[in-house]
Amino acid sequence: MGDTLSGLTSAGVLVALCGGAVSSLREQIAARPAVDAAVLPGGLTAAAVALSLAAGLTALFARLGPVSATPAAAAWWLPLPAGRRGLLRGELRRAVGLAVAAALAVGVPVVLAWSRTPAGVLAGLAAGALLPGAAVGVLVVRQAGGGGRWVPPVAGAVTALALVGPAVAGCVVAGLGVDLPDVAGGWLPAPVATGLLGGLLVVAVLCLALADRRLADLSAGALRASGETAQYATASVFSLDTRELGRALGTTVRRPRRPLAWRWVRRPWQAVVAGDLAVLARSPWRWGQLAAGAALPVLAARTEGLAELPALVAVTVALGWGTAATSLGEPSRRAVAAPAADRALPLGGAAVVWARAVVPVAVLAGVCGVSALLVGQGAGAPAAWLALGAATAPAWAGAAVRAGYRPDLDWSGPVLASPMGAVPVGVSSTLVRGPDVGLLGTAPVALALLLGAVPWWLVGAALLWSLALGALAVGTARPPD
Repeated sequence: MGDTLSGLTSAGVLVALCGGAVSSLREQIAARPAVDAAVLPGGLTAAAVALSLAAGLTALFARLGPVSATPAAAAWWLPLPAGRRGLLRGELRRAVGLAVAAALAVGVPVVLAWSRTPAGVLAGLAAGALLPGAAVGVLVVRQAGGGGRWVPPVAGAVTALALVGPAVAGCVVAGLGVDLPDVAGGWLPAPVATGLLGGLLVVAVLCLALADRRLADLSAGALRASGETAQYATASVFSLDTRELGRALGTTVRRPRRPLAWRWVRRPWQAVVAGDLAVLARSPWRWGQLAAGAALPVLAARTEGLAELPALVAVTVALGWGTAATSLGEPSRRAVAAPAADRALPLGGAAVVWARAVVPVAVLAGVCGVSALLVGQGAGAPAAWLALGAATAPAWAGAAVRAGYRPDLDWSGPVLASPMGAVPVGVSSTLVRGPDVGLLGTAPVALALLLGAVPWWLVGAALLWSLALGALAVGTARPPD
């Protein structure tokens, strides 16, 4: 009886302390100061996000063809004595239809943000349907000429610039205290808009007509290669294997122009770190991912209407920093795909995994720190925001390593009934390995966004919490047997 009363008393004291802390936090959140650093109009941010998505879709289409033939189809009808142009017209129509549908899905929010009249909305949707048609035509022409390898890097650069540019501009404008005019509701005069749509229609028709004529010039090797990539990506999507999907759509590391001298490498773990740095330095795509990941929460924090929603800014923080962590997990994913190189090192498997966390921690400390500093612009205490962002780096680095070393999907486990059908429990738990640690590590940042300020006790708590999560994630990651 005495032990029971003692336990109940301790639990009551703990509940009272937690209740007092929650009540205090609620009062602080209610007294959160108004956001005065949100200077970007919502229409401008919507256009920037839509441009980045359009560039990403263009890179995806260029990676998949856009016209391709599956290995089975290529083996059946490519050797036939028939015109290749007629056989590939169906593939071209499917590519154009898919591009138009994706563009309309992305463009509807942007059109509604920029125009408030029925005529303006219809004109915007018409332009959104014509632009992807012209883009697919140009991609097919470049595919027939064999010169489309530059499209994915250029589209990736456009994606990064579309997010980084407005975010930096918003910070500069907020620092200068200048108000930007609201461009929503403004639209071109009817004659000008009609003329532009007519010109765009002519360009789209010409591009598709030229693409139709160049279908006969597509080589069997290029069609078969694109078809194998599309089949690989499709199988990865249906098997819910995001790691294989990344391998199917991934880009190759740039060949070095000159050898790098790693004079500081003396020990085996330093060789692992040097290899990870080489992977990062020779992949411009991953630099773009880091920049876009840092800019995405800043863009939300500088946008009118979004900055007043701390929960939404916290979601963009998780998305952006998760993107940056994913770019740094490539060495871990490669180690799982080809473990022979790691086994040749005079290091144990656990030591190699710990060495793989060095580069993500160092890079993410800078990326998250700068991103948090810009997110907290105007809220005071910039050093505290910088420290809070850097303190979450161990958690996201552990997430990158944990996701990279996650085991293969297990489809033999128990299933869970859902409205969409049976869902394997083991597959779901494997897919969230990595992001779960990152999301938990972002909780202090979300709390700071709700408070509108960063007390130093929160920085200390965030650092301890992040170190514990990162150590748990790296310690539980195991290389393949």
